[in-house]
Parts: sequence; structure tokens; C-alpha cells
Amino acid sequence: MAEKKTITVKNAIGLGVGSMVGAGIFALLGESAAMAGSAVWLMFLAAGVIALLTGYSFVQLGIRYPTRGGIVEYLVRAYGSGTFSGSCSILFYIAQLIGVAMISLAFGKYAAQLIGLTDNLAVWERVLASGLVVALAALNLAGSKLIGKIQKIIVISNLTILGSFAVVLSSHADVSHLAVNTWPDASPILGSLALTFFAFTGFAVISNAADRMKDPKRDLPRAMFATIGIVIVLYVALALSVIGTVDAQTLTSSGPMLLIEAANTAFGPLALKVLLISAVISTITCINGGLFGITNITFTLAEKGQLPSRFQEDLRASTHGLSISVVIALVMLNFLSLTTVASLGSATSLLVYSLVNLGALKLVKGTLLNRTLISLSVVACLFAITIWVIYTSRSSPSSLGIFAFFLVSAFVAETLLQRYKGRHIKPDADVA
Repeated sequence: MAEKKTITVKNAIGLGVGSMVGAGIFALLGESAAMAGSAVWLMFLAAGVIALLTGYSFVQLGIRYPTRGGIVEYLVRAYGSGTFSGSCSILFYIAQLIGVAMISLAFGKYAAQLIGLTDNLAVWERVLASGLVVALAALNLAGSKLIGKIQKIIVISNLTILGSFAVVLSSHADVSHLAVNTWPDASPILGSLALTFFAFTGFAVISNAADRMKDPKRDLPRAMFATIGIVIVLYVALALSVIGTVDAQTLTSSGPMLLIEAANTAFGPLALKVLLISAVISTITCINGGLFGITNITFTLAEKGQLPSRFQEDLRASTHGLSISVVIALVMLNFLSLTTVASLGSATSLLVYSLVNLGALKLVKGTLLNRTLISLSVVACLFAITIWVIYTSRSSPSSLGIFAFFLVSAFVAETLLQRYKGRHIKPDADVA
């Protein structure tokens, strides 16, 4: 019996917004502002435009290949069942792990602040982050649905808090803080583009729901563009209100605590506590969702022949994918800074999305408008990652080296899997 179509446009928008707006914006706004200063709102707007263009590619691919395989399916369709598509799929998996590591480090900072820890802060932040990842992994391995049941409520609450915060904070804003003469040089402004794009990357999940929509050709574009549009408005409003509230020093030096500092500046300790509690709860649910998503990725890759077959067990029973993923995430969050992790996640995600856009240009045949918009998405993503490489090579060569290590590791892992396991990634046989 065919699966019942259950995803409406409204459901898909809720799924997309929930995947995009979470704990990430708490950390990424501050990290981006450290580079772009008072021009950070413009970079969120530019990143939103790139997301809209890339979302168009995902819409076209989702309509043509309505499957839950998502990015993995699009890569193998575009580049064939070879080493390249397999390596790209592993790189996508690495990007998700980096996201979990970034949010975990942010949790450590928020939790330490909430508890009131001051001594050996860097150590305690990593201890708290590691403890949360291990605890959530244990809950997932035990099959607990406790956090999953309240995730939707927390997402709605978080959106309400952030939206209300942006509106109320704007009444305290000093518009002179937004003047162009307060902007830093062009190089760091453009250098922040990859980070601001990272805050949008959850929109890809919408195309995964295409096979459960009644009319993907009509519903998928509506859901995709409405979702990205809502998030653009929220992010730009938050950035503008924060810039107008805090001084230049606080804006560029607060890092992941920027939103918290803005609340404290405008409304005092009570608002600071509310934002801290919201941030802590958001990070917990975000990491839990990330771990579950990563387990689905390892399951999908195993199902398609990309990972050893022992990963292809029932998700509740399988410990392989989640356990290995947790170990890798723990290594990242204990040996890399939040700034480095955020930068690496940005670049890795941009590269994967660039490859999907190129694949769409190859696979989607249609009107001149289709080809033009997909071509623009390719140019936009490649521009953003090129800027990241140039800026990072000057400001943090070690991050560029780690990024290169990830690329080589993905290729080596795929080569070894094919040579010794004889398994190759395969397209979904149920999709034309």
C-alpha cells in the first residue's frame, strides 16, 4: 500500500523553520558580528538571498526526485555511483557532525554562564558540552522519545522569544549604530558570509518531504520560499536590533554571548536569564535533533551501499552510526574552538550545497528561467566559498588546513570502502 500523503505546506514550513531557527543563531550571530561588525545584518540578508537561490535548486530536484534521500540522492543522481558522489556524501555527514560540535560548544558557554561558573571556564564549557552529547546519545540509544515529544513546543517557544525579543529590542535601538561609516573594511564583512549562510542550512530538509506532499510541484516551492523568507526577516530583524542596542566593543567581542549581552544591556539581569534559559533549552533540543538526523544519515548511506551493512539496522537497535558519530563530535568539540568549528561547518556546508547546485544544473532541464536561476545559485555559492578560502587563508590558515584534511578524509574513506567492502552508493530504485 502506498504511503499516505501527510505533509501539507503548513507542516513543511513548520519543519523547515524548526530546522533552521534554533540554537545556531545564538552562536552564529555573535561569531559573524565579530567579523562584520555593524554590517552583519547585510551579510544575513546576502546569505538569505543565496539560500533562496539554492532553495530553488532543491525545489527543482525535489520535484524531479521526490525521495527522503535528499542531498545524498541528488549527489548520486548528478555524479553517478562512483568515488566522487560517495566522497561528497561523506562530506555531508561530516558537515552535520560539525554542526553538532558547534551547538554543543555553545551549550557549554550558556550552561556555564547560567550556573555561574567562573574558574577554569574553558575546561568547564567543554566538560558540560561533552556530558550533554554523551547523555543525549545514551537517551537515543535507549530509544527514549522524551525530548522528541517536547521538541515542537520548544521550537515554537524559541521562535516566539526571538521574534518578540527582536521587536521589543528595536525600541531601544540607536540608529546611529547602523551608519555605514561604522562598518569595518570590506574583507572581514565578506569573510563573514559563509558563517551567516550556515545559519540558513536547515532548509534542505523541506525537499526531503517531497514524496509525502500531495502535489510537490505546487507545494514544495511554496513551502521552501515561505520558510526561507520567514527566516530572513527574523535574522535580519535580530541583527539590526542587536546592532542598535549594544556598543561597538560588545558587538565585536561577545561571540556566542552577543544576544545574551544585548538582553542584559536593554532589559537587565532578568532578560539575560530568560535568554540564557532559552539558549540552553534550544541547544539541548537542537543537539538531540542533530544526533537523530546523523543516525538517519548513516542509515541512509548504509542502505544505499555507502557504509558497511551493520549500520543498516533498525535505528532503535543500531549503535554503530550514533556511537561513531558521537566519538568524532567529541573530538571536534574538545580540540577545536567554537570559532574554528563554526568556520569549518560553514565552508563544508557551502561546498556540499555548491555541488548540489551544480548537480541541479546538470539534471534539471526546463525553461530559460530555470537554468538562469540555478546558474545564479551555482555562482552565489561558489563566490561565498571562494571568499571564505581567501579570507581564512589570511586570518586562520590552520582552519583551512583542517578543511583540507576533511576533504582528503572523505575521499580516502570512500576509496577504502569501495576497495575493501565492494559497496557503492546507489540511487533510489523507487524514483524515476
